Amino acid sequence: MEDGGDRLQIGEFAELVGLSIPQLRRYDRLQLLAPAARSDSGYRYYSRGQTGAARVIALLRSMDMPLADIRRVLAGADEVERRELLRVHRARLEARLEEVLSLLEAVDAMIKEETVTVEANTELSSWLHVMPRVPVSDMERSIAYYQEALGFRLAWRTSDGGLAALASGEIEVLLLVPWSGNSMPPTFSAYVYVEDPDALCAEYEQAGADIADAVASRPNGMRDFVVTDPDGHRFTLGRGGERLREVAHHYGLTPEEISVDPEWLTRSQ
Repeated sequence: MEDGGDRLQIGEFAELVGLSIPQLRRYDRLQLLAPAARSDSGYRYYSRGQTGAARVIALLRSMDMPLADIRRVLAGADEVERRELLRVHRARLEARLEEVLSLLEAVDAMIKEETVTVEANTELSSWLHVMPRVPVSDMERSIAYYQEALGFRLAWRTSDGGLAALASGEIEVLLLVPWSGNSMPPTFSAYVYVEDPDALCAEYEQAGADIADAVASRPNGMRDFVVTDPDGHRFTLGRGGERLREVAHHYGLTPEEISVDPEWLTRSQ
């Protein structure tokens, strides 16, 4: 590549195309958008000829399109295939929208009520939102890992560095808090429901994530995998497999009971 005006450092290129530096590093690792050149010390350089592809990625990611589908677009999908990818993604978003619309209808119904009686001792009957707090021994290292290996974005951070909020399509807000103990922080674990655990596991592997347990179908009907962070916190990512309803019916349970309570199998034996 020429050393003139066509050569852009990663920060310059990120600002030009609307992507962040961690996103560009991650897309390089995933072989979605490799830099045009690298210096002997490993610095990435991009060319202005790559701005078109980068802006397509930025646009489609802003629509929350999966990276696997974006890869197909960049690989040269024809007009028919591109329209089909968009149609399928629209259906995916519409399914999410249905749940939100039902909640909006309930809110509108309350707004239209002439009077709303609230008892003094009224308590919330359900959790509204969960924001997991994950203790980390090295805040900078953890933020970089979650962004570059797991695809999170840094939503906000306190000025004193005592709290950082990360967000992604699977977890709306994950809070990182510094751990000041002499030993490693206590291990945090969570189960996260995702649309395609197989594709996500492959993506995480390419991005350099630490996969503790490869994707597989489990006896409880779930198909999932386990990823860990630098402090050993474990996230199991998956969804109900094809056998979920069959197994649930056999034990006289609902698929939801199996999904949220993996210990059902040992209790029913």
